[in-house]
Amino acid sequence: MACTLARNYIANHQLRHMRRTPAAQRDAQHENGLLLNRSMLQYEELSYAMNTRDIGRIETCLVTWIPMFKATGKHKYANTMTDFLCKLHFVYPEGLK
Repeated sequence: MACTLARNYIANHQLRHMRRTPAAQRDAQHENGLLLNRSMLQYEELSYAMNTRDIGRIETCLVTWIPMFKATGKHKYANTMTDFLCKLHFVYPEGLK
């Protein structure tokens, strides 16, 4: 049941095919709903990772948020996250990684 819900109500690779159909046949509300559901699930995952103090999962979630911030014009947030992740992996000493 969960797989069926995820396939039908969360944006995935099929959204690309939906957007290629002629404008008269497209269901823009459904497409936007799929994108909203995906974003909300990404937020829920980040929130859960923070509440459980799962640092690796938080780091993985941040990678998905960077393009979303850039796409919405929030470049300072995106740059700060990118800078943090780069420093975390390449600059900070082993004890802070």
